[in-house]
Amino acid sequence: MARILVLNPNSSRKVTASIALCLRDLAATTHHRIDCDQLPEAPLGIESDTDVETVAPMVMERAKATDADALVISCFSDPGVEAVRKAVTHIPVIGIAEAGYYAALQLGRRFGVVSLGPASIARHARRIDELGITPRLAGDRSASLTVEESGDDGLARDKVIQTGRLLAQEDSADVIILGCAGMGMQRPFLQAAIGLPVVDPVQAGVAAAISALNLEYIVKA
Repeated sequence: MARILVLNPNSSRKVTASIALCLRDLAATTHHRIDCDQLPEAPLGIESDTDVETVAPMVMERAKATDADALVISCFSDPGVEAVRKAVTHIPVIGIAEAGYYAALQLGRRFGVVSLGPASIARHARRIDELGITPRLAGDRSASLTVEESGDDGLARDKVIQTGRLLAQEDSADVIILGCAGMGMQRPFLQAAIGLPVVDPVQAGVAAAISALNLEYIVKA
């Protein structure tokens, strides 16, 4: 049995608990152990470029210290992912944004992203461009939420559903990605409301890690 560390690179226990809850069904399909944790010294939410820059070295430090067999960096800004991959070469290192985009590309022609706010949209645009998939982007719209609010029911859920509908109806997206690790609890509700596939990037990232371990893509030296 291998161990997958799902690292929430903020300090919110609420978000980490939500991530773990969203992974229950996926965990039941594998013999690998899935552990979820956060960075206690990090900001409560990663909502700005400064937050991303702050947590990147923390992610690197944790990655170098882990004894896990795979690492999933569970923030949709993919903080430190590329640098960690270069430094930690003996295990799979998965960024949930990248995994979420690639999962969506297999489910539709043009994807839409439900984002927290305008700053998030700008970061996503840069990452999408880095990955060379901008032509497949239908739209990226703000739900006007914080990381802590993103998984809540009530108003937060209504905002996610409304934003997803706009992406589908006005931007012609045929697959939707939830643009925050904390939004996973909204996935079944949004999918039922709009009748399109909705990707939780945390689930996509962990699924990618499971596949990498099962197929032995990376073998420890």
